[in-house]
Amino acid sequence: MRNKQSRKKEQPTETDFLKRRSYQEGRALMDAAHLAVQRLYCDALGFWRRCRSKPCRRHRRCCGNQTACLFRGLPFVAPAERVKAEKAVIAGGPRREPPASHAEWVVRRSALRDLVSWGFG
Repeated sequence: MRNKQSRKKEQPTETDFLKRRSYQEGRALMDAAHLAVQRLYCDALGFWRRCRSKPCRRHRRCCGNQTACLFRGLPFVAPAERVKAEKAVIAGGPRREPPASHAEWVVRRSALRDLVSWGFG
């Protein structure tokens, strides 16, 4: 027979109940999610092909400042290509990467205009 003490759970401490995050932590999480989704859009639209940065062309993905890359290339993308890119981003981009957090999952499904208008903290 097993020891009864091994089955008992420890009493919760005060820190176990403080599971909410602060505003700054939530803002940092949302900023990271927006950056990750912007990088997925750059990869889905193939902006690395026209990039001047050698690491982007070598790795065949956006390795630099994804916000600047997206703002530079988005005006030259047709609306039909934007719709295809939105579907590709929801699926995880060309590499089918799963979302790192629930915040990223939500941002992937938001409109592209909302992603572009996000003000970083």
